[in-house]
Amino acid sequence: MKFIVKNFWIVLSLLVLWMMGACATTKTASFYVKARNPEELKVHAFERCGRNYKVLAYEDDTVLVECLEKKD
Repeated sequence: MKFIVKNFWIVLSLLVLWMMGACATTKTASFYVKARNPEELKVHAFERCGRNYKVLAYEDDTVLVECLEKKD
């Protein structure tokens, strides 16, 4: 009986660690920026992505930006 309980806690612990790792790596690299002019867009995108970003879509005063690489 002790063997089953011990294995249960090991499996449960590994499952929790796996789920934490899976949730931590699912960040989206695209985000919306409220920008009325190109200067505001550059400032917000640079703060989030550094120099490596791509503009995906323009709307009235909102821009969809995608980070191309992770910022260090």
